[in-house]
Amino acid sequence: MRLPEAFWLRLASLQRLAYTLLMRDRFAQWGPKSRLEPGAKLIAPYLVSVGSNVHICEHAWLNAKDDRGDRQPTLQIGDGTYIGRFVQVNAWRDVKIGRHVLIADRVFISDGGHQYADKARPIALQEDPFLGRVELGDGCWIGIGAVIMPGVSIGRNAVVAANAVVTADIPDHAVGAGIPARIVKQL
Repeated sequence: MRLPEAFWLRLASLQRLAYTLLMRDRFAQWGPKSRLEPGAKLIAPYLVSVGSNVHICEHAWLNAKDDRGDRQPTLQIGDGTYIGRFVQVNAWRDVKIGRHVLIADRVFISDGGHQYADKARPIALQEDPFLGRVELGDGCWIGIGAVIMPGVSIGRNAVVAANAVVTADIPDHAVGAGIPARIVKQL
């Protein structure tokens, strides 16, 4: 006997609810109606503040670090934001994701980076310091496979095209595309 698709969808919904209930108290703040899918990787969730009605998909990696040493959130996620599958966010000191932001699958966002000054030591054994604040403005859309580098701001209702590497600010209502990303259109 084959079970109907509605059964499997309901089962997945119950799994998501159970995982959310299990994990939400580990966060600095967890807003009402926010959802966390099973399989998300959480490093120091007590440094992550999540607004209301946020959806964090499976295999997303929220990687926070207390680089300031004050035990305050280094990653803030605004109300109504969607974070896709296999997204990685590194928040060493200051990553702010605004309200109603859409982050597609396989996006990388980081406010830190690896040092490689000592040629005698493997890069993995050198420091990975904070390099610059990252801010994603309200209503922006980050396309699949994009990379948001340290020190970058994405404006309100701006678009970052698929696979773009953003090394400089994208203003409000603009479309950034390419490697490195350049403004290709004003909305």
